[in-house]
Amino acid sequence: MSSSSRSTRRFFIENLGCAKNQVDAEVMIAALERDAWECADDPGGADVILVNSCGFIEPAKQESIDVTLAMLHDYPDARVVVTGCLSQRYPDELVVEIPELAGVFGNRAPHRIAEFLRTLDAGGTRVSVPDAALDSHERSRLLSLPGSAYVKVSEGCDNRCSFCAIPLIRGRARSKPLDAIVTEVRTLVDRGIREINLVAQDLASYGADRDASQAGRSATGETLLRAISQLPGEFWVRLLYVYPDRFPEGFLDIVRDDPRILPYFDIPFQHASTAVLRRMARPGTADGYLDLVSRIRDALPDVFLRSTFLVGFFGEDDAAFDELLEFQQRVQLDWLGVFPYSPEDGTRAMKGSPPLDVSPELALRRADTVAERQRPITHERVERLVGRTLDVLVEELVPQEPLALGRCYAQAPDVDGAVVIHVPDPADGPMVVPGDFIRCRIVRRNGLDVEAVPL
Repeated sequence: MSSSSRSTRRFFIENLGCAKNQVDAEVMIAALERDAWECADDPGGADVILVNSCGFIEPAKQESIDVTLAMLHDYPDARVVVTGCLSQRYPDELVVEIPELAGVFGNRAPHRIAEFLRTLDAGGTRVSVPDAALDSHERSRLLSLPGSAYVKVSEGCDNRCSFCAIPLIRGRARSKPLDAIVTEVRTLVDRGIREINLVAQDLASYGADRDASQAGRSATGETLLRAISQLPGEFWVRLLYVYPDRFPEGFLDIVRDDPRILPYFDIPFQHASTAVLRRMARPGTADGYLDLVSRIRDALPDVFLRSTFLVGFFGEDDAAFDELLEFQQRVQLDWLGVFPYSPEDGTRAMKGSPPLDVSPELALRRADTVAERQRPITHERVERLVGRTLDVLVEELVPQEPLALGRCYAQAPDVDGAVVIHVPDPADGPMVVPGDFIRCRIVRRNGLDVEAVPL
């Protein structure tokens, strides 16, 4: 149905990519609803379809293009607008290569999406990549499962790893004001959110750009966590993506002092070969990383650690890959994601378009090898949860089954395993409500998941 046959303008947003993209999508939803747009339940009921794209690596870019082309084909009466990272990185190329697009809108001012759509209505420019100061913005609805929300504390990155396109897409590191983050967390907790996931390209660098300092006090990751710890309420804070070479030791004290700050860290080591790490423009070493993990586990015996490995990068000969496998066995990570290297134009690694040292096929085989070796390690690490009594955040009830799905402190949204809760008869046990905590005993491991019974 076109907008000419109804008074309410309707939009649909297809969100792709990472948690930071999800926050941007939620900001766009709120901005459009403030401008009297209505969010459609499916693209068939929308006047405008927003594809909030990912442009990080080649497979993600291809997925964004494929979804965009599918929307144009399946919903010819709607206007399709590409937003997000792909549109920030390739705005002019998109409108040339896909002339059917109604518009292309960058990722640095999602709160201004309604203004851009008004420009399109008036026959204005089809391409807009505005910049804006980083701040908190209203999010009227969240795209996470019940009880959980992401809070973006900074944007961009100054680490300049040679393989990474993030600085080209998101720009230099810019920290959100500390007080704005604390207010955002307080607002979400007051709305009933039980899990706050703090996200950034590097939480360890929060405040380093000094934009976050207020009232003469320096803003750092540690001062941010301590400020959040002053808030009342029953909620979790999960820290996602902390660069290993600047891991703040003060984080460990804060987690010990406040059980609401979860003993869970996502620390992207990327590799263990010193030669490969230097080609990546990363200063770490395998021994340094092992020492960091040892210090974290000594301070927090129940901690769960997630990391990422990148295989097939320049300089990764057989010996370097063997170093990575040895490190994997020694470090015994709880959760691990592994990805084959994706050459990205504009990055330092691709300056001069050098030939790849590792073929894509070999890189994929190496990624499979790492994943296969990780499976028994993760099984053994997850087994530690069996027999423990833990709070579980309930996310959804399983239709037609006396089961519910949730997560405990050891499981981040979307990427880790789940807690399968055996729901008791209402007369025999506590109510299991999505979006709330329930106290459970973990009774067994089932693959990457665990099973639990409410107490």
